[in-house]
Amino acid sequence: MSITPVSPSPVSGRGPSAASLADFAPKSILALAAEPQRAVAVLIEPVEGINRMVGWQTVDLPAQTSPDECVGALIQAVKRLEKQFSISLWDAEQDRPRLHESGPAFVEGVGQAVAVADLMPLLRVWMAGLSGGGSLAAGEAALAGALCSPIATYLPGPHQSTGALARELRALRPDVILIVGGYEQIGFRSQEQVLALSRRVIEAAVQLPDDDRPLFCFAGNSQSGSAALARWEERTDGGAAVVADNVLSAAGSDSETALRNVLERYHWQQSLRIPAMRRIDGWVDRSAALPSTQWAFAQAVRLWMRRHQLPALHGLYAGADRWLHVWAWEIAGEDYTGLRISSVQPGERPAILAEWPPLRLVSGDWPAQWPRPAQPPATAGPDRTAAGPAYWWDPLGLVPAVSGIGQTSPEAALQVLSADILFEGGSGFAIA
Repeated sequence: MSITPVSPSPVSGRGPSAASLADFAPKSILALAAEPQRAVAVLIEPVEGINRMVGWQTVDLPAQTSPDECVGALIQAVKRLEKQFSISLWDAEQDRPRLHESGPAFVEGVGQAVAVADLMPLLRVWMAGLSGGGSLAAGEAALAGALCSPIATYLPGPHQSTGALARELRALRPDVILIVGGYEQIGFRSQEQVLALSRRVIEAAVQLPDDDRPLFCFAGNSQSGSAALARWEERTDGGAAVVADNVLSAAGSDSETALRNVLERYHWQQSLRIPAMRRIDGWVDRSAALPSTQWAFAQAVRLWMRRHQLPALHGLYAGADRWLHVWAWEIAGEDYTGLRISSVQPGERPAILAEWPPLRLVSGDWPAQWPRPAQPPATAGPDRTAAGPAYWWDPLGLVPAVSGIGQTSPEAALQVLSADILFEGGSGFAIA
């Protein structure tokens, strides 16, 4: 484990001194972020009427670090902030960030603690289909960009035994078994083929120990879904199962999105079962739920798009273990925005991103394979000729941690992002 202490950039003499930070404690915010290979603690204080980042600490971790070690790294980051400013931020007795309590003669702690966390590895997906160029190709396209790592594909053959299939599943230990196959409105034969495939896979999967039994996800012919799930639940005594839209349906991208949403929900459900995640969840104010890193970064992209009156914005969080692409766009006449999220391996640029707009916001190292735009984006506001920055960059990778405060105070998040986090065009701090 390597600890990387970083001192905040000067803020033109407007920031409080270390000795005066305690005077602001009731209004201060401790923002935390925990990932499989990184822990971040950020101290935010009100300065001349706006929220500013006055200090941060990061702890970088090697791959294969356990969730408990990640929590330990997060506590280390907080304690390094304590040492940096000579203030009390961690309550060892309560095993949580120290929150301000009124009454004592001296003030310590912070006014609010928020956190984002995602300590769950990508879901390991094992997929079975009826044809390599049909259902399996459609399934692979649907999985591209999901919070998963496809580990194997399976095509049924006349000489494959249930025992051999069970041994494969036991060796690979997937988190999800995905069944695809069968076009819509093709007829009874199409339904029978995908149901026969499901039965074969189910008979192999029931030989796994109960603790290793994965989620059964059926994304084949929609008329066969209920029968496939009923068979799984019967043979596994109520094992977890779900139906998603047929990846071979005419809806195309809509059916892909449905499967990704299923996997995203399951990923988060499994994340919250990790004891380390529940421990972090106990640290945050009850006015705000513990969100994922993905959610926090997506909200940051959405907030930034609206702040700068852009019709769309493509942002990337370049994390150590995964890259998270977010595409947000305004929907005419609606209060909500469109949103697409794609999770890829670091360094990958899959074909599904070809249709996305230029990358204009990056948190973390700016990847060489994504050139920085030279022209500012068009605006959606009344002044469409206004020249703005071509892109925004957070080289420290702090956007998700700071965006966690957006649940309760979006304006506070925007103030810190604008004043201290995001560079405009790489030449200076952005001004909102």
